[in-house]
Amino acid sequence: MGFLKHTVGIGRADLARDCLREVRLWPGCETVEEVGVLGDLRGVFSIHVINYAIAKKAVADRAIRCIQREKLRQYRLRLE
Repeated sequence: MGFLKHTVGIGRADLARDCLREVRLWPGCETVEEVGVLGDLRGVFSIHVINYAIAKKAVADRAIRCIQREKLRQYRLRLE
């Protein structure tokens, strides 16, 4: 017996905007300019930094992995 996973559907643009806002709060990632969201038909998604600007790649990638884990618990990608 497990638990039911209740997630809320969210659009790709809204998810990208929300993740960009959160990644810019991390120290050293204030200059990240763009993130991308890849998804599949089941609603599972992955988030990637597209434009790092002058942010360090390792720090920004670590931040986006943490944010992705949080968002996967809350949301599923809605088909549009």
